[in-house]
Amino acid sequence: MSDVLAERLSGIQLALFELIWPTFDWIEAIYVGAEPGLCVAHVQVNRPPSQAEEDDCKRLLGEIFEAALEGTPMRLKVVQGKQQPLTAGYQEAISGEIFKMIAKEVAPWRLDAGR
Repeated sequence: MSDVLAERLSGIQLALFELIWPTFDWIEAIYVGAEPGLCVAHVQVNRPPSQAEEDDCKRLLGEIFEAALEGTPMRLKVVQGKQQPLTAGYQEAISGEIFKMIAKEVAPWRLDAGR
């Protein structure tokens, strides 16, 4: 993971917690990594989303990462699969465990809902 992403990861995680995690139940986890000039959001899915769900998710991810990457030359690339990224250098940005950690701190009432 790049230094830029590492510095901004907590803000990205909070945005994913607030906007993505409760909305898209087909997402198992999102991992963030870097390639030359790119921020890669690897979306691990538990079922294939509909085209509308996928489009909505990519739009929201675009908005989140546009704000997070402001002032950098990086562009967002979104990939999707049933497994975790196979290459090294990815950081888990949101998952069930990270959701629980964030919820305990900022929104304990969301623990009952599970997302």
